[in-house]
Amino acid sequence: MIDLGLKTKEVLFKNTEKELLSEFYSKSTDKSNKEFRFAKVDSNFINFLPHLNDGAVKLYLYYVVAAKNDTGESWHSIDTISQKLDATGRSIGNWNRQLEDMGLIYRTSNGRKSKATFILPLTGFAVKMNVQKIEQVLTELKLSEANESSKVFGKFQSVTKLYIKSQTTDTITELLCVHLNRVSTVDTMVLNSVDTYLFDVLPPPNEDVIKRLSEHEGKGKVTIVTGEGKITLGKKAFESSNCFLVNVPSKVDEAAVYEIMSQLTKDNVDFSDVDQISIQDLGGKND
Repeated sequence: MIDLGLKTKEVLFKNTEKELLSEFYSKSTDKSNKEFRFAKVDSNFINFLPHLNDGAVKLYLYYVVAAKNDTGESWHSIDTISQKLDATGRSIGNWNRQLEDMGLIYRTSNGRKSKATFILPLTGFAVKMNVQKIEQVLTELKLSEANESSKVFGKFQSVTKLYIKSQTTDTITELLCVHLNRVSTVDTMVLNSVDTYLFDVLPPPNEDVIKRLSEHEGKGKVTIVTGEGKITLGKKAFESSNCFLVNVPSKVDEAAVYEIMSQLTKDNVDFSDVDQISIQDLGGKND
């Protein structure tokens, strides 16, 4: 568009009160206002409200406002919080325990005198990291062992291989995905469930596998791939029972992986009529 440098007429408010309030909010929350913190409160927090006492809700909101925007952590001491909330240290301790027990926060010292408080996610997501880091997570946090569970990261559910067939670039991308699930409960009532998928893009499979998968025309967007060997992560070997060829129209990113995996790992999914393709004799490699 060619800019002729012409001035435009000033447009008056159509709804003065509404538009002025919106303007005030926009200006007060921009980066020039150093006092403003964009407090992120997940909509699933509403599920916890009937089961939290008023003090715990107040403390959670304090942590939300105090948390760093990029990491969700704060390092405020019990004494500082007590003064800010006009509450005793004992009350703060009780509220902290309630928030931790419900999976809303995690507190750790990491060798320091004071503890860091992390706001825990209440909605599922996928995060990309290399296989070595995935191995480290499963090994150090003992998440691959039977009946082991973490209040912060949940419990190991499965390892899945995905062959992503892009409809736009006509390529095959191989992914390794680890599924973790964290559940928040009160007594026997489930308040919230968070699915986390750790994944990495693997080196391209051999040409025979690529050819077989590329030429396959299934009746749906998902095909079960059989013939894979065991998947090894660290010292733990997993049966490669979950392996799929998935046709997607878009690029492979964290949002796409989460959307794909969240559908493939649902308890009520019926795979009985899903197409199958074997790569048993095509030299498919183990990891």
